[in-house]
Amino acid sequence: MIEAIRQQIGKAKTQIRQSFLGIVARAGSTTLQLKGFAGEVLQDTEHYQQVGFCSHIPQGSKVVVLPLHGKTSRSVVIATQGGAITVDVASGETCIYDQFGHSVWLKKDGTHIKGDLFVDGQIKDKTGTMQQIREIYNNHNHGNSPVPNQKMKG
Repeated sequence: MIEAIRQQIGKAKTQIRQSFLGIVARAGSTTLQLKGFAGEVLQDTEHYQQVGFCSHIPQGSKVVVLPLHGKTSRSVVIATQGGAITVDVASGETCIYDQFGHSVWLKKDGTHIKGDLFVDGQIKDKTGTMQQIREIYNNHNHGNSPVPNQKMKG
């Protein structure tokens, strides 16, 4: 009797899919097509990301797949790794980066930004804004000299 119960439990355990690794076959930011074990293909697998962060997962990236309720058809991606660019951060550091080489790296000695910076609002430091700097420059003179003939545009 106990052996029969063990066999039933063992059989039931084989029907519950555990988490596994996959490879992104079709890239995306919310749903992905994945290749699993032995050529298995998972269509339209949801990719869960942290609130405030959204990224387009490149083709060929490795992913951690979690089958909800143990069912492959209800799988979600919970982590990714292995895009074209990777960053090796030191202890305590955080880096947000894309596959084009742009990054915001929070290092021990301060924030480092790699790449061009485009801002829709004001750029400001502890003494003023970029617009205030333009206004001061455009209206300044040296003694009796005229104000600059090439104005900084804002």
